[in-house]
Amino acid sequence: MRHNTRSVVALIAVSALGAGALAGCSTTDSGAGGGTELRVLANITPVLTKEYYQELVQPWADEHEGVTVTIEVPSGENVQATLQQELASGDVPDIVASNLDPVVAPQLTAFPDEDWVTDTPLAAQNAVDGKIWQVATGAQIQSLVFYNKDLFAAAGVTETPTSVEDFTAALAAVKAAGTATPLGTAGEWVTGAQFAMMANPSLLGGGDFYGEVTEGKSSFSDSPYADYLEAYSGWIADELVDPDALGLKYQDSIDAFTSGSSAALVMGNWLVPSIDEADVDFEVGVFAAPSIDGETAPQMSGPAQPYSILKTSDNQELALSLVEYLVTDETAVTTSLASEGNFRQGYTYEGSPLNQAVGAILDAAPGLVIGTSGPGVPAGFGDELNKQVQALYVGTAPADAAAALDAWWSLNAAQ
Repeated sequence: MRHNTRSVVALIAVSALGAGALAGCSTTDSGAGGGTELRVLANITPVLTKEYYQELVQPWADEHEGVTVTIEVPSGENVQATLQQELASGDVPDIVASNLDPVVAPQLTAFPDEDWVTDTPLAAQNAVDGKIWQVATGAQIQSLVFYNKDLFAAAGVTETPTSVEDFTAALAAVKAAGTATPLGTAGEWVTGAQFAMMANPSLLGGGDFYGEVTEGKSSFSDSPYADYLEAYSGWIADELVDPDALGLKYQDSIDAFTSGSSAALVMGNWLVPSIDEADVDFEVGVFAAPSIDGETAPQMSGPAQPYSILKTSDNQELALSLVEYLVTDETAVTTSLASEGNFRQGYTYEGSPLNQAVGAILDAAPGLVIGTSGPGVPAGFGDELNKQVQALYVGTAPADAAAALDAWWSLNAAQ
């Protein structure tokens, strides 16, 4: 069984980290039902399918006669973009099942100051002006490298890398062996997200870096980001990543890894179910994303499968009831945790050996850090980071990419 150990509980206590067909407007909240539709705009992934959400909410719907829960698939690039479109049109869902930028918090209903709310993972760390505007089912860890043990061994890599230098050497050894693309990646959102999963632990482990950048006391150009951008640029130049990666989709990167055509893939713990369900013919290992100096760094983390309620919903009581069910009912929570291999204090589920290996990394981490969204991070920073990392593929110098991040932050951060 995989469970949250004492050390995981302590880490989550001090830590702070997606993607519809539109339906008609919701009817008036009737409390007990009475022909009411609840619309849920949900983050859809290879694991979190529309069917997954429908099955998750069905037990609650069965207890609320006359209430229909409609799961909506994003019509834009992701949930955030679709929600912005719906807010502009005035045709909004009742609930959003996805991480959102804090900039939309004023459009959301603050959750009540009750134990079931404050006990959800990372609730306090993601509060805005002291108000909790999203509640999560679990916590993710994201600074992970999944690797093909057979390909690493065939390339003579016998120890998992802990530093960027050692990681680069391991990737070079895989390339020299000529058996696979050393490091898998893709375009879309994947490029920047993978970069953040590697670099954010070193960037954020020593204090309030984002706040210091806003105050002009720090910069991306003089930080671990500059070192990681330099390393990543070298990986591109040496073809340790696919030079045509920007033309690939997220699912392509998963398929490449599970088929053995790429030897490693940086991704969060939500990748575990996809690997477990794939018919791989090799042993999969996992290690913490390498740090600059080889020291064990914190893990990048974030709220897993969170929910928010729109202020404009006419079904506030029903929406609150459904969200409370989703984040407190033991079956609903354990189903959610197991779906992506997430973690939460007090809940257990049957985990695979790979899931247990991820849990051991979490237990050993000296702490958790937020990602590229959250309080203090300007809305859209993740998109800008993605843009600058992808720019490396078309020849932008690492120093110029770091300078562009500084320029973007100075224009967008609240002073």
